[in-house]
Amino acid sequence: MSVRGILDVDMAMLGNWVSGGWRWWLDELADFVPRRWRNRSSARLAMAPWDETHATFQPERDGAFAVVLPHGLVLHRRIESPLMGERDLASMIALDARRLMPLGAEGAVIGARVVARDDQIGRMAVELAALPRASAKVLADAIAAAPRAPMRVYTKMPDADGDEPLDLLPALHRARLVAGEGRNAATAWAILGFLFALNIGVLVWRDVASVDALSAVVDQQDSAVGVAHRVIDRMHAQNSLIAGVLAARHTREPLAMIGHVANALPKGCWLSKFTWTADTIRLSGFHPHDADVAGALRRAGLPVIRYSDAGEAPTPLGEPFEATLGMGKP
Repeated sequence: MSVRGILDVDMAMLGNWVSGGWRWWLDELADFVPRRWRNRSSARLAMAPWDETHATFQPERDGAFAVVLPHGLVLHRRIESPLMGERDLASMIALDARRLMPLGAEGAVIGARVVARDDQIGRMAVELAALPRASAKVLADAIAAAPRAPMRVYTKMPDADGDEPLDLLPALHRARLVAGEGRNAATAWAILGFLFALNIGVLVWRDVASVDALSAVVDQQDSAVGVAHRVIDRMHAQNSLIAGVLAARHTREPLAMIGHVANALPKGCWLSKFTWTADTIRLSGFHPHDADVAGALRRAGLPVIRYSDAGEAPTPLGEPFEATLGMGKP
C-alpha cells in the first residue's frame, strides 16, 4: 500500500488492522507454547456430554466445563498443509472448505487443529472436523440459553494421556452462531487494557513529576548560580588586571628598565647619563673600541631611534656615545 493509501485509511479500517495484527501476534506467541502445556487445560475441565435428542448438556461438576459432541455427529478428516499459524489455517479452510469437506462452508461449521509439525520439511498434519450447520445452530441455541457458557466444544472425549481433542467453539464464533468469546474473556481483556493504559499513564506522570522537580531545583538554585557567575567574572577581571599590572611593572619599572638596558649594553660600556622622558630614553656614556652599542640595544628588543658618537677623542673610559630609545609612557 502506498503512503497516500495509508493516509486515506479511516478509523474503522485502522481498528481492523490493529485488532487483526494483535490476534496474529497472539497466534504467533501461542505457537511457542509447548502443546503439552496447552493441553493441560482439558484435564481441569468438567465434561458435559451433548444430548442431541433433548438438545441439552449437563456438566459433571461446577466450574469450567466443555461440551462433548457424539462421535457420529461430526465428520473428521486429516490433511497436510504448509506450516502456518492457527488464524491463517482458519482462513485457508474457509476459502477451500468445499474441496475439503462434502458440506462446504455453507452447510457445516468446520474446525481444525494441528496434530503434528515437521519444521524440517515445512509441513504439518491438520485434523478437520465438520459439524452440520443445523446441528450447530441447535447447539448454539442451547449454549445461549444455558446459565453458564462452556469453555470448549470437543468433538470427542479427551484421551487418557491428556491429549486435547479438537475444539469447535472457535469455529462457532467465526460462524457467528455463538456471540463473542465469553464475557469473562472480554472482561479480562478490558481489565488488561485498562491496567496497561494505567501503567503508561503512571510512567508518564512519574516522568513529568521528575522533570518538574528538577525544574524546581534549578529555579531555586538560579539566584545562587547567578551570584557564583558574577563572582567568577569579577575574579577573571581581577586576574586580568593583576596580569596587566605585572606586565607593566616588568616592562616600565624604572629599576627594571635600567637593569634591562645595562644587560643589553656590550661588555665594558659605562653610562654617564640615563634620562627617561614621556616616551623616550636618552643614554650617554662611553664604550670600548669596536663595541657595537646600537646593535646590542636592538638585539635586546630596545628600539633605537637615534644613535651617534659624540665626536670627541677617546678617553681612558672609552669612546663617548649618545643614543635615544623610543619607549611608551612609563
